[in-house]
Amino acid sequence: MKKTIKALCVLVSVLTATSAFASCKKNNDKDNGGETVKYENTYLLKGGKSDLKIVLPSGSSDSEQYAARELNRIFEGTAGITLPIKSDSEAVSGNYISIGRTTFAAAAGIPENADTGFGGYVLKTSGGNLFIDSKTESGKINGVYGFAEENLGYRYYASDEIKYGKVGDVKLRVFDEVKKPSFDGRNVFSYETVYDHENAVRLRCNGITSNWSSSYGEASLWSTLHDMSNVFQLLYVKDYYPEHPDWFYVADEYAARKDEFASMSDSEFYEIAQKKSQICYTKGYYDKEKGGMFDTYVDNLIRYIQNEPDRELFMLGMGDNEYVCDCADCTRDIAEYKMSGVIMRFTNRVAKRIKEWLKNESGTPDRKIYLVVFAYLTAMEPPVKYVDRKPVPIDDSVVAEDNVMIRIAPLVDSNFYWQIDDSEHNAFMANNINGWKQISSNYSIWDYRLYFHYLFVPYPVWNTIKSNLTVYKNLNVIDVYHQGYAETPVPFGKLDDYVRARLLYDLDEDAEELTDDFIDNYYKQAASYIREYRDLLKYHYEINIVPKRYSGSVYSDMMKTDYWPIEILMKIRDIFDNAYESLEGLPADEYEILKQRVDEESRFYRYALLELYGEKLPKKSVADLLAGFKAANAVHPFTYHAVREPITEKISAWENLLK
Repeated sequence: MKKTIKALCVLVSVLTATSAFASCKKNNDKDNGGETVKYENTYLLKGGKSDLKIVLPSGSSDSEQYAARELNRIFEGTAGITLPIKSDSEAVSGNYISIGRTTFAAAAGIPENADTGFGGYVLKTSGGNLFIDSKTESGKINGVYGFAEENLGYRYYASDEIKYGKVGDVKLRVFDEVKKPSFDGRNVFSYETVYDHENAVRLRCNGITSNWSSSYGEASLWSTLHDMSNVFQLLYVKDYYPEHPDWFYVADEYAARKDEFASMSDSEFYEIAQKKSQICYTKGYYDKEKGGMFDTYVDNLIRYIQNEPDRELFMLGMGDNEYVCDCADCTRDIAEYKMSGVIMRFTNRVAKRIKEWLKNESGTPDRKIYLVVFAYLTAMEPPVKYVDRKPVPIDDSVVAEDNVMIRIAPLVDSNFYWQIDDSEHNAFMANNINGWKQISSNYSIWDYRLYFHYLFVPYPVWNTIKSNLTVYKNLNVIDVYHQGYAETPVPFGKLDDYVRARLLYDLDEDAEELTDDFIDNYYKQAASYIREYRDLLKYHYEINIVPKRYSGSVYSDMMKTDYWPIEILMKIRDIFDNAYESLEGLPADEYEILKQRVDEESRFYRYALLELYGEKLPKKSVADLLAGFKAANAVHPFTYHAVREPITEKISAWENLLK
């Protein structure tokens, strides 16, 4: 069996040299890339010590203080030392690292208006000192990480794996750089980032809208208006429908219960608002009644804008369903403008009113905000017609105002195995993206990276992580939300978070190099076998799954014997047997850490064998598999096998096989 795997991996190596998985390697390490690196005469470390100080502005912000603590954490991890932290109001002798707009930075002529985007930074040396600054608070923290990577060999992979540089004599490099992130909004939404905000910060992500410490800088571009704001926050169906049923579409079975709404708790009502209702967009578009639907909607929106003065993106959204209003006006206008056009006409009217309010009443006439609508479900197809096979707006009323943003969410009819605008394999999305280009110039993205019904199955994101981000960048996307799942870890979740976060910050990095770097440093002695496993998955998808009408959708039915014959699962088992064997002889604490990491990735083949073949296997084999699964799932457990479906359900079903 092992010989078979080795032969297969040789085939994989040949295939990947010429297939979609291949990539040109480039060396991003300037020290090894032939470029001469210049150094100051200042030592960061010498003989395991440092004479440097950290200088902060007088009255420094929480995030500047956090940046200093992070810098000291890195020095401590590197050499076991910390640097004294001084205020620029104190006398400072010797060399220093200045963080933020200190008086020293001003005196040294460090530029304060450099275009650092949202979370970028300036690194500059002068007089043997280092200056880290940014127009944003988060940028100062990111500047510390950028400096540490370039000068100290630091690299953050995950909350449980951080690489610190080698101890030795290290001089301060000559810096003169301005770093601007590839995307302002960078959210790798996952089990690892949603609740562990420090992990998100260290990955240089943002996008968190609640419970964000001021120490971490700006949380997000997004307001607390969420993806279903229309029916939950701006015109909450529960509050407004009983008195104003003409403002909404509510599915018949719930419309008849409107008198019960007031007695329902919000949690009871959630399903109705989310799955069974939409606002009536034409009512809002045509409404001229003072204090009517349109005025109420705008007044509620203005309250959010006033209460969140540091936010830029205000999500209007829609109910998470495919219902559309069936009133006479909506029926007529949808036929003429499509659902997306009806939404755009209403949103443009709101956007014009908000511009007037900002200019004349807000007190902040220069504030930049965007009202964000979904290209999603019924509103995915853009409001365009075709003239000589080219998309053009249906009419001027659907062309987005300059303060309107389109958030593209390619949930359905999207094959994430292929690039999102691949005209052959993703024709639906390619046409839609091309059409939306005619409607707006402002975009954000909500994309997907797991199987909703099979969270255990590795999702084939290796083909398109970077190519899709390149599509988004060329579309002028400023914010990217990569949806994972917050309630359970998923296969290769930390690896995927790392690669995506790095590319969101710097799209010039190489996805394959990042992947190899993570595997080497996270799995260490077992790295070659984890890489062998991923190569086998790539090969298997390409040769055996994709040709079998694989949809590439987040809703794909992935638990099929046709997709996962027992032979391939046994090959995967053998790879993991070798991975465990590679850890033997390590010190006990190191062994346990790496064994747990291997355990986490082994859970897929154990799950698939039990789920697909449990009824056919001998009870002894089922018992062994089940015991192995439980043991592998003990430390960082998969708690759900599908969205909102606990793994305990599956374990109970497998245990019944033994009765």
